Amino acid sequence: MKNFKKCISLLAVTSLLCLSACEQDIDVEAFPPKDVEFSYHSESLHYVIGEEITFVNESQVGSTYEWHFGDGSKSQEDNPVHKYTVPGTYNVKLIVDGGKYELVKAIMISDIVPIVSFKSDDASIVFNQSEVLFDVFVMNPEGLDVSYKWRFPEGTTGDKIDDALMSTAKDPKAVFGTLGSQVVNLTVQVGEKVLDPVTVNVQVNYNKPVKTLYYAVKEGNILANKIIEGVDPSVNKPFDFSYRSGKHPLTLQFNGDYLYVFDAGTYTSYTAGAGTAGDGEIFAITHDGSRRETVIDNFGGHTYNDFYYGCVEGESIYWTDRNAGVYKVSASTRNMKFSTEQYSHYFHHSWLWYYGNGIGWGRVNGPFLKADDVFYYGKNSNGSGIFRFREEHIGAPGMPGSDPNADGLGAIAISSSIRGMAIDKVNGKIYYSNAKEGDYKLFKSNLDGTDEVVVDASPGDGEGAGTEKLYITGIAVDVDEQGNGYVYWAYRGPEVPAGVNPEEYYNQNPLHKSGIKRISLTDATAKVEYFVEGVEAYGIAIDNTKR
Repeated sequence: MKNFKKCISLLAVTSLLCLSACEQDIDVEAFPPKDVEFSYHSESLHYVIGEEITFVNESQVGSTYEWHFGDGSKSQEDNPVHKYTVPGTYNVKLIVDGGKYELVKAIMISDIVPIVSFKSDDASIVFNQSEVLFDVFVMNPEGLDVSYKWRFPEGTTGDKIDDALMSTAKDPKAVFGTLGSQVVNLTVQVGEKVLDPVTVNVQVNYNKPVKTLYYAVKEGNILANKIIEGVDPSVNKPFDFSYRSGKHPLTLQFNGDYLYVFDAGTYTSYTAGAGTAGDGEIFAITHDGSRRETVIDNFGGHTYNDFYYGCVEGESIYWTDRNAGVYKVSASTRNMKFSTEQYSHYFHHSWLWYYGNGIGWGRVNGPFLKADDVFYYGKNSNGSGIFRFREEHIGAPGMPGSDPNADGLGAIAISSSIRGMAIDKVNGKIYYSNAKEGDYKLFKSNLDGTDEVVVDASPGDGEGAGTEKLYITGIAVDVDEQGNGYVYWAYRGPEVPAGVNPEEYYNQNPLHKSGIKRISLTDATAKVEYFVEGVEAYGIAIDNTKR
């Protein structure tokens, strides 16, 4: 560094700025010239702990050099070789001629991370059939001893895997005895260092195409189970696509190759002063979980404009806001931001004959379906029930539409606060959940509301506030051309009373455990059973394409 004494006078001469200086005691940094330079490289170019990294002095000036490696180590060699023992980012400094010039560069040193691979001769890994070969690559620059500890899921057999489902081989072979996402854990030790454990997710399929049921787990991920009859439920494990369900994904709908998720966001009931708290979203996931795409979001908007319920019918997506009406966009919509300036209601409540005749202002907040050419609109409070109408019954802004009663439609289930809804078109039935506190029930009736019967009267968890509880939100029907099949619903049971043993409670109340329940569509003697036990879910949907 050089010392200068400086005094400054300023003169304007023909619009030029001239600077005169005289000495004063001020330090001025001398930047290294471009001919002060160094580089570094290693054999692998990964720069991991224990690896020899060569630093090359490429400076064209200077006669003495000193290296500082950022970990307390130094060297005065021209081209030193250095190893780092702790991962992190280090500032490497080259000092030329005792401090005349300095050059600093950052280097990032990584920990050793095992890289696991697996393969099978089968195009799709099938349970109890496909042999899967695992292998692992571990950087070992110092040539230390390496040991492996694999742990496989229940039902796994194979070469080099013991009865405790463990293996110490580098390359074990496995045959998985259960369906779904199979989690394999590996811990590797290099010398005295135990590396961070690695988890591998292997998707294991059935041996023939079947339908799939998807469900959005509360505070969890989107999961899917194959719908297979005659297979032990303990073998039929879920597929986990590692996509978060969202805050309140009350509706799931399958259309084409996509699962559409309608996330109502944080608030599902009245919230004063939450004008900028919107965080709802509609997103789509490919059937195999390979891709997630945002359809439209309301992040940062008004919470009342979140996507409370919805459906996908043909080429259109419909959704309800909290208390004003229904919107409609193309099913191909992607990556859009919701705003009232860009999007207008497909219909507002006031454009329906029902407004003032069953539908009051506020708190509609219920499921919305379209079956053939009829809309089914569930209402939760300020009036309740399922309101049926066709497109020709929708009026214009400021003008109510025509009376759907004149066409034999009208409202049904008017005593129920609707939170879930599904239609069995083959058998002409509609399923819906009543979320009135103290009267939680799942009902079935004809499409005109006649012959209403209780399917499940198990009490719910009562999530939500006031008269806006949730109860069962996800209902889905799996029906064949002959009308046979099941109706499925996502049930969230009540908390076990304080001081009561959970095992004893569920023995006495076997249908109070959260899970995905189902019952036959046509067998009058059938009992409610669990398809999946022990999971809390909101929306559910069925992919009717056998894959």
